[in-house]
Amino acid sequence: GALPPGTRLPSARQLAREWKFARGAVDEAYEQLQAEGLLERRTGDGTYVALTPAKTSAEVPAEPAIRPVTRAAQGVLNRFSAYLGKAQKVEVPLMTLLSQPLFPRAPMTRHFPLDVWRRLIARAHTEPHRQQLGYGAPEGEAPLREAIARHLSLTRGTHCGVDQILVINSPTQGIELMARVLLEPGDKVWLEDPGHSSLVTLFKVLHTHVVGVPLDEHGLNVARGRELAPDAAAVYLHPLTQFPLGVRTTAARRAELLQWAETSGAWIIEANFNDELTHDAQAPTSLQAMDRSDRVLLMGTLEGIMYPSLRVAYLVVPARLSKVFGAMRGLMGDHTNVALQQALTWFIDEGHMSHHLRSLRQTLQVRRTAMRESCAVHLPEWVRIGPLDGGAHMCLHLPPAVSDREVVRRIRGMGVLGIALSSICIDPAHANGIALGFGAFEPRVIEASMRVIGDVLRQCAPTTGSSAPTPREVRA
Repeated sequence: GALPPGTRLPSARQLAREWKFARGAVDEAYEQLQAEGLLERRTGDGTYVALTPAKTSAEVPAEPAIRPVTRAAQGVLNRFSAYLGKAQKVEVPLMTLLSQPLFPRAPMTRHFPLDVWRRLIARAHTEPHRQQLGYGAPEGEAPLREAIARHLSLTRGTHCGVDQILVINSPTQGIELMARVLLEPGDKVWLEDPGHSSLVTLFKVLHTHVVGVPLDEHGLNVARGRELAPDAAAVYLHPLTQFPLGVRTTAARRAELLQWAETSGAWIIEANFNDELTHDAQAPTSLQAMDRSDRVLLMGTLEGIMYPSLRVAYLVVPARLSKVFGAMRGLMGDHTNVALQQALTWFIDEGHMSHHLRSLRQTLQVRRTAMRESCAVHLPEWVRIGPLDGGAHMCLHLPPAVSDREVVRRIRGMGVLGIALSSICIDPAHANGIALGFGAFEPRVIEASMRVIGDVLRQCAPTTGSSAPTPREVRA
């Protein structure tokens, strides 16, 4: 309405010169406005504001009603929006992230027997196994489920039948499946705090209410959980290889948790990630083996002890729930690659898995010793060192006056990649420290990285001028 009908407009050439636009861009704009009935272009005369008024708002078709996405989905978008549209910049750092010292979730892929695995994959694609090119059973192929049952019995002391096992593609898929079968929207779920930060987002997306429960030296603080949410419908925990603290839930605390679940009717989701690496002798008893009221579901993955892109995990459910879980997986129309399942079955049954685990444990022992010795030599005395026997990661606990985020920011600038505990807490007051990994790194890398961390910690200390500490034993 700023220009009345019949107003003659400058030529496209003139506008292009004045606005420093390309002539073609101005021509396209004029053509678009003409197509919308707002301009008239008269040959040999010029361009004018149309004499016929544009359609009124009443004549413009109403915008279609669009139902917004859920608040949970919007939260996921907000969390990852910084990375969307920057794939060309983010892709390379993500590829190199796992190999940067001392990233606590770096996998030990250099030790995987790729030559053995290559032969098994090739065998699974030979002519006798052509039928495996078709769709697989939703609950997984029976031979692999039998192999997983034996593997869990040897490494975790579980007691389960083949029908209780489902082969799935990832722990995330397992959580989604359990939520669909067992949880209603708005149900409360206990999560370890601190823990895997992605779990908080995932459970919120599944329309549950997350309750962060702290840990102490005995593991998950069940009494505190009862105070925060006595009516919780489920609890998710890593009793053996808790990330990031490395704290092992004691037998007494496990019994207390099982008693609470039996009384309240809550479900226990026991995560089994890299638990095979925490022992050389008899397997620590799992919650699933202690369960007498069918309240525990055991979920694990083979990616940590093999390689991340394997995308094979498993779910052990109470026998009375096996049919409903199988039916729900079938309804979702999903299955795990059949030939891959066959190769994995051979990898377990022919002893390759056991040999691989022995090799990983020996390597971990050497690197755990290197981490212990490096901590003793390079760290200030005021740093409290968490357990080192909870897998391939550990924590440095800092006094309140030293910001874990500032320490992490500085060491990252020097090529060492840790995770600030406060950044992955539901309640940041629960922790102030740094999560580090040692399983994927040579002793010399561990020693050099810990020297960097020790120097930065002294720079961040509230007092200055203190002398270098003498070597001392690691404090759990």
